Amino acid sequence: MKKGPIIVIVIILLVFGFLLWQRLGNKVTVTGKDSPIDRPIQVGIVTWGGYAGGIMENNGFDATKDCDFYRDHGIQVKLNVIDDFVQSRSAFKAGGDKGGIDIVWGTVDAYALEYPALKELNPQCIMQYDWSRGGDAIAVDGTRIKEAKDLVGKSISVAEDTPSHYFALFVLEETGLKPRDVQWRFVNSAIDAANVFKAGRVDATVSWSPDVYIAARERPGGKILMSTREATNLIADIFIARGDFIDKHPEAVKRFVTGWLDGVDKVHRDPEPVIKLMAKGFNLAESDSRDMLGDVHLPNHADNMAFFDSFNPVGYDKIFEKASKLWRVLGKINEIAQAKESRNTAFLMDAETAFRGQQRADPVAKGVLPKATGESKDAITKQVTINFPVGSASLDYNAQTVVRNEVAQFVSTFGGCYVSIEGNTDNTGSYDLNKRLSLERATSVRDFLIEEFRMPAQRFEVKGNAWDKPWDGKPVSVSNATAEGKARNRRTDIVIRSYGG
Repeated sequence: MKKGPIIVIVIILLVFGFLLWQRLGNKVTVTGKDSPIDRPIQVGIVTWGGYAGGIMENNGFDATKDCDFYRDHGIQVKLNVIDDFVQSRSAFKAGGDKGGIDIVWGTVDAYALEYPALKELNPQCIMQYDWSRGGDAIAVDGTRIKEAKDLVGKSISVAEDTPSHYFALFVLEETGLKPRDVQWRFVNSAIDAANVFKAGRVDATVSWSPDVYIAARERPGGKILMSTREATNLIADIFIARGDFIDKHPEAVKRFVTGWLDGVDKVHRDPEPVIKLMAKGFNLAESDSRDMLGDVHLPNHADNMAFFDSFNPVGYDKIFEKASKLWRVLGKINEIAQAKESRNTAFLMDAETAFRGQQRADPVAKGVLPKATGESKDAITKQVTINFPVGSASLDYNAQTVVRNEVAQFVSTFGGCYVSIEGNTDNTGSYDLNKRLSLERATSVRDFLIEEFRMPAQRFEVKGNAWDKPWDGKPVSVSNATAEGKARNRRTDIVIRSYGG
């Protein structure tokens, strides 16, 4: 036999032997899949309905081979319920190799606050697992507070530096109020915040389900001013992975993200199995488990891709940046991080093939709105000054910039509400001219939002008030007596309107 073929055979055997050694050395052979990690991925969660996708894929909370995470993706996952925030962060800092966790829950707004302190871990947001859709709410004394602007001078109980705190800050800013315009009553937890309100010791509270709804129901005169059923795109729950875990196990992270989103699709098709799993794992009645799932929306892969689109007015980047600015104003952080530094969308991009052609599951993105029946409730009004050329209703570049920066995120955040855009004028010129012009200008703002941001047309109504609604409520002649008064009357009001109780 010639030496050539022998050498070829030897080389093939050496290569095969090396690959076999590498495979055995990594201890990774599983059913139909090569596991990229030799231990369960440790994930920190809290008692919340947004984890349904992963619980479904994992067939519960414990690491097991009797689940689709293992059968279809070759990984084992342990879902650790750590309701104590400080404890969850301590576990995250320890890491999964040292008895802690590799991936931890968070919300975009709170992540913007804690990111600087976690920076040494190079944390990366890898996916969104839910939107709060009713899980968070503002309860008020309905005898004294009709709209968000009525919160001025009132006392509010809230757990400091939490999503509830951010909810309150967001509403105050969009209403034109400052944090100093209210009396804060900071407490240790959302449960404490609700109880303080229920006891009648504050005028309002921001808390979450079910405590905030119980407090509003049991306090005389209590009512829900607004919740994330209206502010649909405000509190976004996300998973944050340690940077060293991503570097060491990128394939495991990819399979975790893909598997979780597979579970989301299964829950959307049939939620009953996961309702039973959550009831068992969280030690809840099945009715409470079902209600908890009803307070969230589980984003599928298409929803996730839209969420991480940097142009989305209520996407990850915009929420992170807005929250960072609010925390900075309060002196909670010294620097504002770039949103792109805090996220890693590579794993969602890698999963795109598995979900090719998938349509968004989010009903808000499809323009699904409650029926406009019953009494309307104007929960929040935002006043925006949009300058038009004299006698014109056309949005120039500067006006478009104002709409993009000051209106689009606000309107998109309240995706479960109707929007009234009201044009107002000073008292220069004839009433009839101002009436027509104010309506045309409000219409221009509406049409721009529909065309630029693909907002459903059925959400909007437009009004032209001319000078009938002066900014200060004073008689027209008094309100327009100064140049400043005239300028303030040339405004556009964006009114968020819900219907029903």
